[in-house]
Amino acid sequence: MEMQKNKVIQIPKDDIIVEGYALGTLKALNRKGTTKKQFINLEDIKLNAKTLSSELSKIISDLSLPKEVREISQVHQLLLEDPFLWKKLEDASVDGKIKIEDYEHIRDEIISLLLSTDNPLIQQRVDDIKDLFRNLLLGSSEGLDNLRGSVVYSEEFFPSEVVKLSTLGVKALISTQGSHTTHAAILARAFEIPYIIRVPDLSEYEGKTVFVDAVIGRIVIDPDDTNVREFEKIIKRYTKEKEKIEKYGRLKFDDIKIMANISVPQEIEVAKKKGADGIGLFRTEFLFVGRDNPPSEEEQYLVYKKALETFYPEEVVIRLLDAGGDKKLEYLPIDGEENPFLGLRGIRLLLRHKEILKTQLRALLRASPHGNLSVLVPMVTLPEDIKELLEIIQETKEELLTEGRKIGSFKLGIMVEVPSIIWLIDKIAPHIDFVSIGTNDLAQYIFAADRNNLSVAKYYQDEHEIIFEIIATIAKKARNFNLPVSVCGELAGKEDAVERLLQSGVTKFSVSSFKIPFIKRKIHEIQTAMNKNMKTKTSDDPSLLS
Repeated sequence: MEMQKNKVIQIPKDDIIVEGYALGTLKALNRKGTTKKQFINLEDIKLNAKTLSSELSKIISDLSLPKEVREISQVHQLLLEDPFLWKKLEDASVDGKIKIEDYEHIRDEIISLLLSTDNPLIQQRVDDIKDLFRNLLLGSSEGLDNLRGSVVYSEEFFPSEVVKLSTLGVKALISTQGSHTTHAAILARAFEIPYIIRVPDLSEYEGKTVFVDAVIGRIVIDPDDTNVREFEKIIKRYTKEKEKIEKYGRLKFDDIKIMANISVPQEIEVAKKKGADGIGLFRTEFLFVGRDNPPSEEEQYLVYKKALETFYPEEVVIRLLDAGGDKKLEYLPIDGEENPFLGLRGIRLLLRHKEILKTQLRALLRASPHGNLSVLVPMVTLPEDIKELLEIIQETKEELLTEGRKIGSFKLGIMVEVPSIIWLIDKIAPHIDFVSIGTNDLAQYIFAADRNNLSVAKYYQDEHEIIFEIIATIAKKARNFNLPVSVCGELAGKEDAVERLLQSGVTKFSVSSFKIPFIKRKIHEIQTAMNKNMKTKTSDDPSLLS
């Protein structure tokens, strides 16, 4: 039976790891089986370890490679040199041979030790362990040459495979599993290979031409000739524009900040590379999801401290846990909510579970001396939300000071995403330092349309005139209290919305890292057209915009 041409698979934005476009033949990454033998020689493993160590040393010392590649290679080198690993292998060997099942048991035992930590950052090393054991068995990543220049599909990708695939010029990576925090994801970002995770099974389409749109979020299977020509134009235009636009990331404006939205710490380096003027939205949900217990104070503190130190003296806006709605946590059960988007979300949930709120506040306040911290409160609906939170913050401060802890200065701001704030901002403003407008949820609540529900997609309009009027109203009221206003929703990253947002009084834009140069260029064009003088930190470089 002939397959349908132009079959489109929609991809949620959250499943895009690296933005970009790709057109090519879909090829599955078929890994070599471990071995059909019942035993493996310990000496062979040791020889493979020497080869791997040599390869890793070359990567680590190659300063032309992205920093992330060298850092992850150092992790692999440390794992390779771990005495615990070699003692386990020595103990399992009999007459220089190890049973395959014993070899796999050692691998699984080390993985279990990592998983037992309940630390999602440590748990991500699981992929590194799998990668290492596989390469010790086979020698290195191999059998990939046939994937040159194609769109590669797999259940998952190992770090060493991403490095190899980058040298083969693969056009995109798509996988049925994965997350934003894996080392494979970090490497894909470093090499800027378009990458989408959690796709459905595509094995039946192997050998077909596919168009990967990791910007809007779609995969087009077997496009017809007309669409292929159109997709080629899109890619050519995007590539040409991307090459020209990177230099705009270095621009610094006098009164406008273009900041980064960060979902996991691994995105921080990408944000710096793209020219972010700080972090406008540091989502903390990654610390809380996929585990049986909430993260400890120390675990959170170390993450926040690193983000603040990395961007100092620029501002880092860290949002309190925004759970509820579509973001469920196993250890925070919410009973019988018929409409969770109108239920216990954001600050509502945190005020119900004060022990989790206080732990996060303690970690944030402890981290505050290490940088320019702003704390953002999600789903604020009434002035009482902030008043109750301020009491808890004061209580937490006193506890920390009594313990002899240092606390730095920090700012407190609210997300504007619930319509009630439009009329209540005057009552909340005296208690806060800034306002951040989350246009995604704001539009969702204004138009009563779930932004992830395709059947009501026509009602979700974040560029509607009403949304701009609301933003202008909020900004005008905020100015009366000298409160800066930022926009951190998708609207901030849309070039055709930039001028309207500036006219509305928005002074900070928080966007995905890849969009930073595009938004800076747009602002530069607007300011140039208005014949305004623009001072930049690189103004002594006349070739900057040539």
